Amino acid sequence: MFTRLVVPVALACAAFAQTPAFEVASVKVSEPITPALVESGRLHMGVSIDSIHVRISKLSMLELVALAFQIKGHQISGPDWIRTQRYDVQAKLPEGASRGQVPAMLQTLIADRFGMTYHRETRDFNVFALVVAKGGPHLKPAEDDQTTPPPAPTGQIRGGVSVGPGGTMTFVRASGNSKITPGPNGNLHIETKKITMTALADLISRYYDRPLVDMTGLSGTYAMELDVSGEEVRNAARAHGFVMRTPEGASPADAASEPSGASLPSSLQKLGLKVEGRKAPAEAIVIDKLEKIPSDN
Repeated sequence: MFTRLVVPVALACAAFAQTPAFEVASVKVSEPITPALVESGRLHMGVSIDSIHVRISKLSMLELVALAFQIKGHQISGPDWIRTQRYDVQAKLPEGASRGQVPAMLQTLIADRFGMTYHRETRDFNVFALVVAKGGPHLKPAEDDQTTPPPAPTGQIRGGVSVGPGGTMTFVRASGNSKITPGPNGNLHIETKKITMTALADLISRYYDRPLVDMTGLSGTYAMELDVSGEEVRNAARAHGFVMRTPEGASPADAASEPSGASLPSSLQKLGLKVEGRKAPAEAIVIDKLEKIPSDN
């Protein structure tokens, strides 16, 4: 009797221990992000998850790995192309799966389709810290700011950036959306009615050449406006593999000059915030092997 029970129990345990995986998944290299695509208003980059489907659009391999392991991009070490090569993923969740299992399923997908192997290390990173400036913060609380956490989401989860006609961008995140409007000489104006300090650090980190970490110690959500200079925008675009046009009628020297004084440091200063260099230890995912082209779907 004991022997007959061992086999079913062992099989059940083995099934339970299997790595979570999507029921089916399609992985494709994204179409190039060109100025024409941006100007058409058809550009969307991000993630959409409902009770059945996971849709990932135009994320770099760096962003896919960060999503899979729930870490920041600076904690990932691998070939240079992981920052610029982008992919589209369409996947179906297996019956009974939860959305909390999506990162683990994405780990399985990257290992299966891209042959990724890796190891973990603890490293000290040179980072920028978002901190409160001398004199304290000058922040306006969001109108619907609440001290109690919201209930767990039950509907569709969306996150990413959409670019509409004229170049207006909308960043979608759980803590609130941000609207980014282009201005003269390539400047950007950022407006958000509800954002946490962690989300703010994530939002503006693309404009710095080091990882940006929230070390303000401030909780809650805030309404704020910031300006980014055209030169800061172009530097960030080049770092992420995008080619941006110099504003029409302006020379590179003109583009580097911002007579309006618009810049992230000056905007943060008005909010009683600043960015300064720090060192911070964190676990790193070191990619040992990774294919650039996914295996057949």
